[in-house]
Amino acid sequence: MCNAEITDLQVELTHLKEKNKQLYENNVFPGMKRKVDEFLAAFEDYFRERGFVVRTGHQSVMVAYDSLEFKAFTNDGNDIFIMKDREQIASISVKYNTPNQSASYTFDHTIDQLKWEIKKEQTLSNYLETPEFFYTGSEFGRRYELPLTVLDSIFHV
Repeated sequence: MCNAEITDLQVELTHLKEKNKQLYENNVFPGMKRKVDEFLAAFEDYFRERGFVVRTGHQSVMVAYDSLEFKAFTNDGNDIFIMKDREQIASISVKYNTPNQSASYTFDHTIDQLKWEIKKEQTLSNYLETPEFFYTGSEFGRRYELPLTVLDSIFHV
């Protein structure tokens, strides 16, 4: 085992982890916020087109038609909640593609362990450079690309 090679691999791994952190902050975090905003705007349009009275607030949309009321809001995170009166009827999460989680391996040699971790971080970098976002939730469990498709699945139109 060459200590210089181990040091070089450790430096490369640290650099990749920092790069991935930056990619998350620059690409993933704002992209997820955009998808949440896109959903709330679609929720507003969906019900406005159906004759509901719409009121918007900070990260929330309330719609009403006679005594029927729905509200969509976010917790300032990646989750969107839909309420009917005081009852939660849906919880939607914005997610992004990530590499399949592989099991952790323990290698006999530090160099092999570092090379494996570097490869894992490189794979993650590819996903973070051009993230693909989607909606999903515990009620429907499927992957949806568009907010309208989610709304149709919830309200069975």
